[in-house]
Amino acid sequence: MSDPLPRPQLVLLVDDDLRTTRRMADMLREDGFAVDVARDGASAIARLARDPVPDAVVTEINVGHVDGATVGQFARTRRAGIPIVVVTGYPHSFRPAAFGVQPPLVFTKPVDYVSLRDALASQLRLVPHNDCPDSDLPPPDHIPELESAPTNAPGNSISGAKKVRALQRA
Repeated sequence: MSDPLPRPQLVLLVDDDLRTTRRMADMLREDGFAVDVARDGASAIARLARDPVPDAVVTEINVGHVDGATVGQFARTRRAGIPIVVVTGYPHSFRPAAFGVQPPLVFTKPVDYVSLRDALASQLRLVPHNDCPDSDLPPPDHIPELESAPTNAPGNSISGAKKVRALQRA
């Protein structure tokens, strides 16, 4: 009897540029990662609040409702040492201290995908694999995408955090 294949490591992508995020998610899936997409910070926190906790977070700094640094801090309360990768078009907005003791890797847009993928894979080898059983993972044809309810007042992070819903691509 052969050993079962290990489950793919789960990456949470957080960015409000949906087209670019979907393309990056597709590329990561092609390279063997499982990927969840969150369109803003509030939906990223909602996703991080449930199991299985992702193995890594790739986030933009400037996302709606809750910024990328807050997403990274919350992720580390759920799983200490979780790799955080910042992909940003606003490098002047990056403040390493906002992420706590362990600063994230930073990539400036446009991103060299191969460098990002290799850095992510390297970071994931440095942390223990998530111990959640394979049965907790969604089937491969189920790719969740998260977003806050569209009725939120612009810039109101409190209403965004309260009204979070999950969307599924059929």
